[in-house]
Amino acid sequence: MTAERAKPIASARPLAKRLEEMVADQGLNALSIAREGWETLRGTDRHLRTKALIVGTWIALSVTSLVVACPGSIEKGNALGAELVIANVADHPVYMVKNDGRRPWKDVVVVVNGKFRAAIAIVQPGNNITFGPKQLLGDNGQLAPEDLTISELELRTSDGHTTLMASGVLQ
Repeated sequence: MTAERAKPIASARPLAKRLEEMVADQGLNALSIAREGWETLRGTDRHLRTKALIVGTWIALSVTSLVVACPGSIEKGNALGAELVIANVADHPVYMVKNDGRRPWKDVVVVVNGKFRAAIAIVQPGNNITFGPKQLLGDNGQLAPEDLTISELELRTSDGHTTLMASGVLQ
């Protein structure tokens, strides 16, 4: 027994309307299957119903524990797995870009405010790059000012790039 419509869904309707009707059809089918299963279960002996209750409870607890253990935002962050941490040491800002990814970064360049740079050849997973304004070089090899306020920070590697700070806001 199914809850199929008497006539098929017309293709001239908008896509949203067709999808809504298809979801309704599938929901009605699932409901009728559940009702048939319930009627079958009611007609069985007590031992089988107890077994079904135990299995159903086990499935519900398993799904619940997976949802709690793996929240929906597992893939937060960026494609490189970079995380920016900002701290103050002796009233001077210190910036750390940590490789939380699974692959090493090669040919790493940190670009600050579009004109100052820090570079390193490779950063292994779990390691980081730590720098302050004194380690940043601008065009023609000039040092960045000690009172530099970082508002833009971009990480570039041989695998791609990501913006870690834009307009003074961590991304």
